[in-house]
Amino acid sequence: MKKIIVYEHASNGCLSRYLNDASFSWYTRLKICIDIANGLKYLHGGDGGQDVVIHRDIKSSNILLTKDWKAKICGFELSLTYPTNQKMELAISDVVGSPGYCDPLYWKTHTLTKESDIYSLGVVLFEILCGRSACLEEYTDEYRFLDVSVKRHFQEEPLNDILFEGIKEQIVLKSLFTFQEIAFQCLHEKREERPTAGEVVTELQKALEYQEAFEIWEAKLPRNYKEILQSSKCPKTNSTIATKDIYNTLSKGILLKDDNLSSSSTPANRTTDSISTAL
Repeated sequence: MKKIIVYEHASNGCLSRYLNDASFSWYTRLKICIDIANGLKYLHGGDGGQDVVIHRDIKSSNILLTKDWKAKICGFELSLTYPTNQKMELAISDVVGSPGYCDPLYWKTHTLTKESDIYSLGVVLFEILCGRSACLEEYTDEYRFLDVSVKRHFQEEPLNDILFEGIKEQIVLKSLFTFQEIAFQCLHEKREERPTAGEVVTELQKALEYQEAFEIWEAKLPRNYKEILQSSKCPKTNSTIATKDIYNTLSKGILLKDDNLSSSSTPANRTTDSISTAL
C-alpha cells in the first residue's frame, strides 16, 4: 500500500520568509516555536502506537504557517521510522540533511537518533530569536553557521549582540533567558544532555507565560500594584502568585491591613525591561 502525506493549506508560506521581518512579533514567534516542538514531540513519541519518526531535515523552510499562524512540520522525504518499543541508534551510510542544521555527531559518526532532530530544532529556535538563517552564504568562515556563532557568544560574548534588532525591545528578560537556555541545551555536544521535545515544549510555554504576563496582564495593572499587595492582609502570598491571578484578585478587590477594600483595574502605561538596555 502506498502512503501519502496530506498537509493543511498553509497560506502564509514557510517560516524562513519571516525570520528578519520586524512585524513578526516575539509573542507570535514563541507560539510558533511551541507548535514546532509539539510537532516533534508527536513524531518522537510514537503516540497512538505509531512508529517513532526521525525527521532528519528540521529547518525553517520545512515549517509551514497557516493563515492563523499555526506551524506545521513538512518535508518528510528524508525521514526514517522505527518501532515505538525500541530505543535505537541508526547507522547511516550516506549522511543527508541541510548544512547548518545537522547534528555534528550525525556527520562525524554516521549515527542517527531522535536527539539529532533536537539539535536541528535548537538551530531553528535560534533562527527565530536572531532573525537570520542557519547558513549565510556570503560568509566564508565557520561563523557563517548560526550554531557556531551562538556557541561562541554563549561562551565569550553576550548573546544580545546577535539578537534580531527588530524584536529586541519587545522581549521580557525572563522570557528571553528561559528561551535561550532551552534552545542552547538543544545544541549540546553530548546527545544525552539534550532535552526531549516534550521538555522543550515545557520551557517554551514558560517563556510564553512570562511574555504574556507582561504584555497582557501587567499592562492592565495599576502602577502601584506592588504597594497594594504589600499593604494586603497576606503580602507574601499575594506577591508570589501569577500576574494574571494578581489582576483577577485586584479586579475583585483585595483586603488591606486596615480592613479597607482596594480594587483597581486601571491600565498602566509601561515600558518593558528591554533587552537592549538591561543586558
